Amino acid sequence: MVRVHRRLGWVWVWAICVVWGCSAGPAAEDVGASDVSEDAPGDVGADADALEPPACQALPQCDDSQRVVNCQCVSNMDRRCTRDEECRPEESCELIEEGRPRVCIFEPAAARACPGAPGCEPGPGEELLAGAASMVITPEFFKAPPAPGAEDPGWQDQAMWLAGFSPGRAAMYCPEERIGCAQPECCVSRYAHDDLKSQVVVLRQDQTTVAFVALDVVGFFHTDIEAIRARIPEALQIDHLIVASTHNHEAPDTAGQWGPGSPIPTRSGRSEAFIERIIAQTVVGLEQAVAELKPARVQAAVLQTGVDGLAISDSRPPYIFDDNLPVVRLSSRDSGDTIATLISFGNHPEVLWSENQLITADYPHFVRHYVEQGLAAVLDGEGQELKPALAGLGGVTAFFAGAVGGLINPGRGGAKNYADESFEDEQRHTFAAADAVGQQLAAHVLRAHHGDALEEIAAPRLAFRTVEFLTPIENTLFQLAAFAARILERDIYNTALLSPTQFYPQAPQILSETSAVALGSIVFFTAPGEVFPESLVGGYPGRYAVWDPVIGDVEGRRAELACGPDGMPPAEGTSGSHPCVVRADQENPPDFEQAPEGPYIYEWVGQERLPFFIGLGGDFVGYMVPEYDFEGPTGTTRAPGSHYEETNGVSGQILPHWEAALQEVLTVLEPEAEGR
Repeated sequence: MVRVHRRLGWVWVWAICVVWGCSAGPAAEDVGASDVSEDAPGDVGADADALEPPACQALPQCDDSQRVVNCQCVSNMDRRCTRDEECRPEESCELIEEGRPRVCIFEPAAARACPGAPGCEPGPGEELLAGAASMVITPEFFKAPPAPGAEDPGWQDQAMWLAGFSPGRAAMYCPEERIGCAQPECCVSRYAHDDLKSQVVVLRQDQTTVAFVALDVVGFFHTDIEAIRARIPEALQIDHLIVASTHNHEAPDTAGQWGPGSPIPTRSGRSEAFIERIIAQTVVGLEQAVAELKPARVQAAVLQTGVDGLAISDSRPPYIFDDNLPVVRLSSRDSGDTIATLISFGNHPEVLWSENQLITADYPHFVRHYVEQGLAAVLDGEGQELKPALAGLGGVTAFFAGAVGGLINPGRGGAKNYADESFEDEQRHTFAAADAVGQQLAAHVLRAHHGDALEEIAAPRLAFRTVEFLTPIENTLFQLAAFAARILERDIYNTALLSPTQFYPQAPQILSETSAVALGSIVFFTAPGEVFPESLVGGYPGRYAVWDPVIGDVEGRRAELACGPDGMPPAEGTSGSHPCVVRADQENPPDFEQAPEGPYIYEWVGQERLPFFIGLGGDFVGYMVPEYDFEGPTGTTRAPGSHYEETNGVSGQILPHWEAALQEVLTVLEPEAEGR
């Protein structure tokens, strides 16, 4: 989530403490009413019976990030209260202990499911309808910052700050000579190499309507997804909206932590104008997709790509890759034309890497382009065909992030295009390399379609189940960014803020969600963050695997092919020739004897079903580290070895909390949906 440069992450924490202050103070459970911070409203919680405080003589003028509590302005993220009216409608102001602050308390609602809920009653299983739309969400305007020392009288900090890597990476204009040409490095406009998209797909059967949205951004908070839902016209009759991010590291900051300044941002990098554009364009896309609903045929398959040509590596052991590429094609029953193609793949969209300053969707842009438009034939020097042309599918292609956690990324290169041209060394972080990855993934999809490898899903039944759940923010870095620096803002629940790192009665909680959608034998399911591949497929040393993942660094990009058959380094004095799941010199390696024994998450879906995993769906909570290898930082010191991800996720509890929620929503598969 917070992709701070690995060597700067905890420098950032230290600097925030210096700039904004981080009191060690007593533990939250030891803080009573008298321990409330100086900025807190006076007397809040001091009188346990003060449910009806005196009326304010004059209401203070609070900004949008605050609310009035006991006649004073209080951050919306501080959920202290004196009466119910100071809480959200779904909360109640409760006294937990005498002499302590009252707190607005929230309990998530029960899971929702359709068909079966009011307004989406079961029907006869009429024909499935599908519609799609592609909406541009590229910022309509920004200004590139002036060069250091240069003056720009019109400069009023109108920059767009790119998410991912380190703070302070401003979007720049595309050079005029690169606008409108035909090469991979050419730009669509002054403001972007290629347009960022909100790709919308809507499914309807009887009274059940589900919409999917894929956004070309690093992540989208649950709070912001709720803002989209609130704007959907009732006439569209959408029962559930799934919004997911591709986790693009080359788009404007949608969270806040990548603003101007280095090594720490001086303010939030989030542009509310950009957020509003995303929301507005997505709602228009939903309207267009619903208007285009038509009887649809469904074809699907789970392809397995391997890693060749895909610029994919793993920076944290065990080196395990989920190379599943689920493909769902929706086509018109009348014309046969493609309505939409949905695909998911697990590799960080950051081929362009940290030096790029042009807005781009990274390799997912090229995947969509080639799936829709096709690939030209590959010819040798004499004009003889080496590879055939592959016709595009047309329609709208929605690309979703797969299992990108742990950390699956293109940093070591390895891109090859359809013609098998390699892009290594100085070319590995170019638009040509991103284009090549797009060609490779598109080729898998197009070959499957033209080779009749996509399976017909006859008479599919549509159903979904979704549930919200609370999970804590225990990561000190995130706490400081939210409560000290105020550069992260989202809805917080069930805690009173006593200091930037002190809370009562518990660590701040956020509301997240997970969903499962059954479409015949296809099962779409979401996770709110970056799931590690091994959580889905297993494959740990000494454990079994499901769905035949790529186990070990088969290309030798991080470790030589010198391990035993189990992927472990051989004993001293012996040698091996197999791909390694961990380097021999790995500091503080995982204890694989403690690794989960299964069943793994793909098994929860069922062997006879086609799993379609959607990462960063419904929220943006960062890395979801498996419990057996979670080592959180001590103070501002990261655990030795490969434990970067612990500094960039909300807590060590997020994975089990999600797994519990996922098990609940997967009950939508019972009884078995009809059709295969």
